Amino acid sequence: MSSKYLNNYAAPPPPPRDIHFHTPPEGYDLNYVFEAKVLKSNKVELRPIIPVLHAQVILESYTRSPEVLRYLGFAPFKDLGDVLVWIEKTCRRASDTLMHAIYTQPLSTPSESKVDPKDYVFAGIIGMIASNYQAMICEPGYIMILPEFHRTHVQTHATGLVMHRILDHPEQGGLGLRRCQWITTTLNIASQNAAKRLGYNYEGVLRCMRVLPPGKEGARVGRQDVRQSDGQVRDDWYASVTWYEWEEGVRDHVDGLMSRQ
Repeated sequence: MSSKYLNNYAAPPPPPRDIHFHTPPEGYDLNYVFEAKVLKSNKVELRPIIPVLHAQVILESYTRSPEVLRYLGFAPFKDLGDVLVWIEKTCRRASDTLMHAIYTQPLSTPSESKVDPKDYVFAGIIGMIASNYQAMICEPGYIMILPEFHRTHVQTHATGLVMHRILDHPEQGGLGLRRCQWITTTLNIASQNAAKRLGYNYEGVLRCMRVLPPGKEGARVGRQDVRQSDGQVRDDWYASVTWYEWEEGVRDHVDGLMSRQ
């Protein structure tokens, strides 16, 4: 038997730093495993991210508030090229990922007023990630609510809409998946509490799941004298809602939270 094996793997080249910035919305391929559509509540819209529409507002918003990215596994954006490359590599090329821009009524809106969605303002990002067609699972992820919208209706409505999309029966406008999971770092207590509030059941911790970029805060130091030794390591906190728990009461619980905010 030959001791030599053919292995021509090469990492894909980095995308150009202006990738899809000039692609019109109707020509931009979201490349998502499930059907993509706008998700709506009475106060929030989740619109699939398209570079020509959203890259500049993403740059401006998270340059102003980089602390929102504290527990996420990528470095802060330095310029528009960083945003465009992130959208392409993390959001579009991965067919298991669909990122949404969160839009909502301005915070100054009187409670009794109705705002036309065209006048909504950008409030953050939320994704449908780890979407597995065969296993029928998905999760809300990359949740980046801007600071001025913390402790408002925005996160409850955004995560509630994603949960409805994942777990509702197709007759109700959902995908009819079996499991909606929530994964965060063990360091992010606020995210864990948000999951519990929404009805997720804690399942446990998987250790050493991700190597973070240099400068990012992890649960463990990197392994010395090997590749990526300068990056700390993240432990992942897992929770989930299954389809039967959704139908047995979590759906009504989430709707109740959304109706109160």
